[in-house]
Amino acid sequence: MKPSLKIPVSCVFAALFLTAMGGPAVALSPQEVFTRVAPAVAVLEVRDGEGRVVGRYSATRWAAGRFVTVCETLDGAASLHLGTGPQPLPARVVARDSERNLCLLAADGDQGPALPRARPSAPGGRVFAVSNALGLGVGISEGMLSGVRHFAVGDYIQFSAPISPGSEGGALVDELGALVGIIDYRRRDGQNVNFASLAPWGDEIEGRAAHRVEQQQRYDAASALLKAEGWSELQTLSADWARREPDSADAWRFAVSAARGLRQRDKELEAWRALWRISPDRPDVGYGLGQALVAAGQGREALIHAQALVAGHREYAPARLLVAQLHHGAGQYREAEAAYRETIDLDPWQMPAHWGLADLARLRGDHATSISLYTRLASLYPEAPGPRYGLTQAYLNANKPERAYGVLARLPDKDKDDASAWYWRGVVEARLGRPEAAIRAFRESLARDLQGPDRAWVGLGLAYYEMKRFPEAIAAFEAARSANPAEAYWDYQLGVMLKDGGRPQEALARFQALAAQAPDEARNWRQVGFTLSILNRQEEAAPALMRSLQIDPMQAKVWAALIEVQRLRGRHDEALDAYDKLRAVDGKAAEEAWRANFAAFEDKGGAR
Repeated sequence: MKPSLKIPVSCVFAALFLTAMGGPAVALSPQEVFTRVAPAVAVLEVRDGEGRVVGRYSATRWAAGRFVTVCETLDGAASLHLGTGPQPLPARVVARDSERNLCLLAADGDQGPALPRARPSAPGGRVFAVSNALGLGVGISEGMLSGVRHFAVGDYIQFSAPISPGSEGGALVDELGALVGIIDYRRRDGQNVNFASLAPWGDEIEGRAAHRVEQQQRYDAASALLKAEGWSELQTLSADWARREPDSADAWRFAVSAARGLRQRDKELEAWRALWRISPDRPDVGYGLGQALVAAGQGREALIHAQALVAGHREYAPARLLVAQLHHGAGQYREAEAAYRETIDLDPWQMPAHWGLADLARLRGDHATSISLYTRLASLYPEAPGPRYGLTQAYLNANKPERAYGVLARLPDKDKDDASAWYWRGVVEARLGRPEAAIRAFRESLARDLQGPDRAWVGLGLAYYEMKRFPEAIAAFEAARSANPAEAYWDYQLGVMLKDGGRPQEALARFQALAAQAPDEARNWRQVGFTLSILNRQEEAAPALMRSLQIDPMQAKVWAALIEVQRLRGRHDEALDAYDKLRAVDGKAAEEAWRANFAAFEDKGGAR
């Protein structure tokens, strides 16, 4: 009996593909490539435990009922669904090659065709990325194959076809529509420097996973703990794993997640340092380390690290974004603006860079530029509410509350009744001089569990204060302080409410405590002086007001208060000296202070 001849499945597909074309291979147009390839690329939905979609990515059909995607998109998923037809199909992971970041999914009921596979062409050949970029649905982009690059886990295809978040797991095909690679968005150095794993690796997923049964069991156990937010147990597991396999990137990634869940910044930083030691060729890991350094308060080291990351990966936009944000935080606005613009040149979809430029415009009072930037962001992300809220704030900064109101009126229907929309309505109504409408809006935002509820309580407090409803204003600021006790300014504002609401003794105790905590804050000494004056303790009020003016001599109201206090103390010369100082700061305020304190003496010829 003659031995049977086994022909690789990929060769069969290639033969059928060429036969269908009716002879020698002929390059296809982009439209023809998309028509052939798109049916084999599915929208991958990652859902949480409540069935909500938390991420949309791509997956490429490998055979009927089997798809390949990148593993990192699946972390923390409660369920997976593949959009291959009218209704998404439930999917599950059947094998994971964590080292290469490739996972094999099963979707029962799927009968669609797979793509023929081919080796990558020589550098310069046309390639197409077919993927669910930005979660907008399967689309196509064209570029060229730049070469095959060596990484620690093997060779990757470098290509220039534009991709975006959501493209990971999509198909990289040649000009005949044959699959040459699976797009891996994490290995990305810039807008036109992208990478894909080699197509033959998809055939090796199950075999490689079978040789790593113990590691896979640990991975599955860690994934379950991550999904259940069992941070302490996850930390114990990942620490043991890292002791067994010090060079396991997976072990240290789970260690990062556990430390973050437990809010242990030092341990998170330690895990990121280990990941960077293991994967120095991974710019995304370098970016994570930079962010961890920032969170740990090591800004100088973070900037040095980010600049080195830029030097080593010049086309990796997030590294430049990190440099920009560090300059921004340090008040180096010129350097920050240049780095933000370089980031956007590399990757126009880096929303934080647009936000940063808009904030720089706000800081320099350039409201027109800020409005223009937020308008552009809103057009780039029409379904995202964040840019619209930024535009709302920009119009408020430009003293155009009517325009801000119009922006909120045009929110997408899905966002009009959420907590943030109601919060911003409250802010705008307050600026329009409609405190009762503002109060209703802030209460609606709190009823919908606004994230950061202290903001809404503060808005309520200020609206009540404007209406002279001091008990409600005081209660609102007490709620704000309870919601965010770390924010000292809410404590300060509560003191103001108490002072103006007829409870000066309580206000004084609060302001004196704040002055002791932050003796270089002019506002604290200012309020100590104001409150002592209300209590008719002028001898004590004068030095408190003078202390505030030593810190900030440009406070016209404080000079005016000091004039009155010195007059009440019978210190006529000191009152006149304070008046002269006020004239240098604010002539109009000086005239008002003169009429209130010296006019009667002038009529009697007693003033100088």
